[in-house]
Amino acid sequence: MKNSRMIALGAAGLAGLAGGIPTLGIWISASEGLINAAIIITIILIITAAVLAVASSINGMLINPKGIRGTAIGLGGLLFIFVLSYLLADGSDYMLYDDVDESTTKWVATGLNAFYIAFALAIASVIYSSLSRISK
Repeated sequence: MKNSRMIALGAAGLAGLAGGIPTLGIWISASEGLINAAIIITIILIITAAVLAVASSINGMLINPKGIRGTAIGLGGLLFIFVLSYLLADGSDYMLYDDVDESTTKWVATGLNAFYIAFALAIASVIYSSLSRISK
């Protein structure tokens, strides 16, 4: 366990260093080559983090198969929120913006609705959790 923690810390340090060097260069000279390098490094780090997060969750489900049910419930809840957000979205205000069509504004409204619903549910769960602790 200690070895994997040290490897993770080393990888995080290297990732930070890989992103920090072009960033410092941009602050100092603002050359286009450093900007492009920083963008490429950022994309690589985001993809690597996403792959590692998915692999870690799959590993966790393989270790504890009982967690698959909870994962399925969570994904189903997210899917429900997304479908509800899409149904509630309205893209009729696209004429207020330049170079935007109705489909784009509908997807933006979907994302905002999903955020608002998830935020409201998170606040409600915190309040419920706090009230249930107080009542015990």
